[in-house]
Amino acid sequence: MSAMPAAVSAPAAVHLFVSTALEFWSTDQGAAFARDVQIDDTMYRRLDPEYYAWLRSRMLLAKKAVDAGQLDVAAFDDLRARFNAVQEWAVEHFGEGQLLAAVRTLRAGEYKPPVAEDDRPHAPLPRAAISAGDRVSPEAVAIVDAIAEKAAALGWARERLYAIGNGLFDPQRGLICYLKPGDRIGQVTSQSIEIIHALPSEVRHRFYNPDADQPWIIRVAEQKK
Repeated sequence: MSAMPAAVSAPAAVHLFVSTALEFWSTDQGAAFARDVQIDDTMYRRLDPEYYAWLRSRMLLAKKAVDAGQLDVAAFDDLRARFNAVQEWAVEHFGEGQLLAAVRTLRAGEYKPPVAEDDRPHAPLPRAAISAGDRVSPEAVAIVDAIAEKAAALGWARERLYAIGNGLFDPQRGLICYLKPGDRIGQVTSQSIEIIHALPSEVRHRFYNPDADQPWIIRVAEQKK
């Protein structure tokens, strides 16, 4: 009688953990980790179709920021390269159909992304803070102060206006990070705030509210009408 072949165990599933800045790492020991894992000051989330869809929505906003002059092209290219690597992994492990379904049903404003926990006491917003190598001027703070009440009435969260963020790719960076001395604020709506730059003369850009529905986002219900 021939010996029975030894059972071959299935390969362990690989999980990808991604931060909101599109830093990532993978492991085949996913069961040993929670959905969100913090390493130093960075929080990573296990990638699933919904989180992929939210990251994709951030890329759309980043492209709008490039077009509006709020984000450097080279910085966006680096961000896009990271996202493309994450997207390639997602397509391989979830399939395009599942990802597209998640993109269609995502309500980006209601999604709660991973946020690093910080137990250190926080001081009030400084009048001159450092973010990604650029100094936020007292003038920028004054500009935001002048429209903060109106923006809040239109649904803008305070952090969307004042948050300094943790670097160029942090999606939590607020309006204050994109203002320079001499800039002015134009139209303020629930979807965006118009920035009128002093130099070059009268160039107008928009800072988009990531918590608001935007006209380029098409919901499933709208498609069925």
